Formats: sequence, C-alpha cells, structure tokens
Amino acid sequence: MEDIEKVLKDINKSIKLGSIKLGVAYEDIEKIPFSSPRLNYITHGGLPVGRIVEFYGSDGSGKTTTALDICAQAQRLYPNKKVLFCDIEHTFDTNWASKMGVDTENILYFDPDAMGAEDVFNVIIKMINELDISVCVLDSIGAMVSNLSMYDKQIGEKTYGGISMSLTEFSKKVTPILAKTKTLLIGINQLRDDMNSAYGGTTTVGGRNFRHSCSIRLGFRKGNFIDDKGNKVSRACENPAGNLVLVDLTKSKVCPQDRKTGYYTLRYLTGIDNISDTIDVAVLNGCINQAGAWYSIIDIDTGEIMKDDEDNMLKFQGEAKLHKYLSENHDILDYITQYLNTSME
Repeated sequence: MEDIEKVLKDINKSIKLGSIKLGVAYEDIEKIPFSSPRLNYITHGGLPVGRIVEFYGSDGSGKTTTALDICAQAQRLYPNKKVLFCDIEHTFDTNWASKMGVDTENILYFDPDAMGAEDVFNVIIKMINELDISVCVLDSIGAMVSNLSMYDKQIGEKTYGGISMSLTEFSKKVTPILAKTKTLLIGINQLRDDMNSAYGGTTTVGGRNFRHSCSIRLGFRKGNFIDDKGNKVSRACENPAGNLVLVDLTKSKVCPQDRKTGYYTLRYLTGIDNISDTIDVAVLNGCINQAGAWYSIIDIDTGEIMKDDEDNMLKFQGEAKLHKYLSENHDILDYITQYLNTSME
C-alpha cells in the first residue's frame, strides 16, 4: 500500500473545493449567548455560529422575541458585522426590537415584497456570501410561498409540495456557506396539524430536510402569566405583567441534551427579565442558597454567606427583595453572572 500522505496529496489535488485530512483537531464551538441565563443553561452557553437553528411553536409563544434577543447579543459581540432580518410576515416591530436591545438603525432589514420563496432564498445566500453577517433571521418559514403559487396560481388552485423542495435545496446550499462565513441562521417556523398521523398532533412547515440540517431545534410554548412581582396569576387575569416562555430542546448536535426543558421570564414592558432567570439558575448552581422563602448569596470561594460593606449578611426573605437588591447592586449581579457563565462552558 502506498504511503497514506502521498495518496491523500494526490486526491486533494483533484478536489476543487475542500480537502481530506488525517485526524481532526479539537475545536471549541463558538456560541452566541442569550441574555437569559435560563436559556444559556438549557443550551450550555447559547447558539452555535456557522450553523442552522430552528425556533418553532404556536403563535405568540416567543419565537421572534427570542430571535431578537440573539440579534441584540450578536450586535454586541460582533460590532463589525451586521444582523440580517428577513421579515416574510411583514410584522417587524421596531419599538419591541429596541426594548429587546436591538440597534434597529444598524440592522439589515430585508422586506420581500411579493417575492416567491426561491427568490428570497437566492437573495439570502448572496447576502451571506458577500457581506459580513453574524446572524440571519428568517421570519418565518410558514409564511413563505413558492414562486409557482406566487406568480402562476390563483387563490383556490391546488399546489402540491409548497416550499418543501426549495427549502431542501436552500438548506443544502447554505450549510457550507454558513460554516465558511461563521454566520448563524435562525429559521422561525410555525406548527400545522399533522394530516399524516392517525393520532393527530402537529408538525412544522417545509418538509423534513430542514430539521435534519439544524444543529439545534428549540420548541416554544406560552407558559403561565405573571404579575409585577413575578408571581403566577390566572390566565383570566386582565392585566398580566408578563409570562413565562416555555422552551424545549428537541435536538442538539453541539451540546448534551441533559437539560431538555426550561423557561425564561418575559415582561411586556421591559423585555426579558434576566435577573429573575439569574436567580433561578444561581439556585441550581449553588451560587444562591434557597431555604423556604429565604435566599442567601454565597461566596463561591469560602462557601459562606456574602456580606455587604456594612458587614450585613446578604440574606433576603422573598425573591422580590433579592431581585430588587440585584437590580441596584450590579457588582454582585456581575459576580453571579460571571460564575454562571463559567459553569456553563
């Protein structure tokens, strides 16, 4: 048998793109974190760059809000790159995006006007190829219409396959481009009744190939409503202050799936309540000790309860008091956040 290095050298000469190597070096997966420690806890640090991620769920479940949070984080982490938001549904809310921390004046906003899915996909591939894009959000796959339905069919005429074929081709073409350009693609998808199942249930739009192309799939559901203090209230409540967004990690190829379900706290006036989520995750990681209604902030190095400048123990009765203290003392909040970020790596 010929020397393996000589054989590989000859084969690589005949390959126009790519190469064959002996052995693979370990490489950390770069991730864009959420602002919610709860979501970072579920995904072990956030969403991977250079990959496809799918957000799916029913209407009003928090998919677009979560995507906007990632856009804001990407703008902070990669100031020299741009975020591309493809608004198929024509429902982009500038005020809400600003509350989520998005710099709306520096976002690339693509508003396809009467364009078929195939044309939209070609534009997205061209922009990712030619521009420095950190995150591309496709909102949403369920609202896309094929060129055939857009240009050649009348309302009421049957069209078979929908966008499945074009979405499959797009997934295959864009995957290597995303890896090369280090771009995260978030495809927001909708749920439909599964007509092929004898037992009912739901499925996502666009066929099965897009699911296989995704490195992470997150399912979203609307949870309990909450009041100003974060307490759960009845769904009949007339003026809720927010709600819990329930999140299921249904697929992951970049982190263990040992934390499959979770949630984060969404407030309607201010966006994601990262302090409430920080408290929850800190309790799980031992940075905050909970005993009944009492919460104590723990010094990780000594295992003792931390004290303030006046030598008072940082111990609080009720989560609301702890929440208020952390919102006013950012040094303690940063200390807890830094520990949580390290423990999730």
